[in-house]
Amino acid sequence: MRKKRIVPGGDGWKGRRSLFLLLAALALMAAVWSWLAFAAPKQQTLDQRVKNVASQLRCPVCQGESVAESPAPLAQQMRQVIREQVQAGRSDEAIVQYFADRYGEQNVVWSPPRQGFALLAWIAPIVLLLGGLVLLFFVARDWQAGSGSPPGLLSSSKMKNPEWNDANNEDRGPVDAELEQYRAQIEHELAADDPLFRSYKTEAK
Repeated sequence: MRKKRIVPGGDGWKGRRSLFLLLAALALMAAVWSWLAFAAPKQQTLDQRVKNVASQLRCPVCQGESVAESPAPLAQQMRQVIREQVQAGRSDEAIVQYFADRYGEQNVVWSPPRQGFALLAWIAPIVLLLGGLVLLFFVARDWQAGSGSPPGLLSSSKMKNPEWNDANNEDRGPVDAELEQYRAQIEHELAADDPLFRSYKTEAK
């Protein structure tokens, strides 16, 4: 059984390239959209900003609790200071730095590990971006590999090249060889029985 050769640049390859381009474009668009959705600053209320800043601070007198979660009196005082500074128009970074200068950065500044949906929100854009870049790499590589002559369109130089003709004849297989032999046998018999056909073959040569 003869195997069908898949030539880069054929219809199947073009369809696969289009699919890869579509997937890569979708992955890149999803990555950009996710980054804009989760990384872009959102309008927050006063209480939300206070909680956000307090969650970045460790309670100095508690064990593994943030200022936002701790019921300790010191944590309550720190939350009140945060509220006052937010109302005064200070940025979140400036408020965190205020407590870092007062209590020491190692003692009070705390960024709890991201987990659950928050972790997914940070990882998903990176994964989508990498996936899109990988798809674009494979598409570009296949595109470059198939950038030669389109399949099915043979140049005159190839048609006149004896080496290419020999290789092409080898690919035709035993079936084509049997057909050629059968045709030659029929022509020989016709030439032997029909003078007109014999004279036609002589003129054709």
